Amino acid sequence: MAEYKVVDVRATGVMPNVVADRLTEVLNEFEADGWRQEGIQPIIYNSSTTGYLLVIFARD
Repeated sequence: MAEYKVVDVRATGVMPNVVADRLTEVLNEFEADGWRQEGIQPIIYNSSTTGYLLVIFARD
């Protein structure tokens, strides 16, 4: 049975290069622990003033 983990990365109010750097850190960290990325889902709430990317990982 697969195991899943979801990590949030803040995306609103942050420069795109900062978001990219944080995503790179998260992807490298989880890949090193045997996780594989299953998807990325944007989430926006509070009338579009706050947004995150949910990064979904899985491993067997």
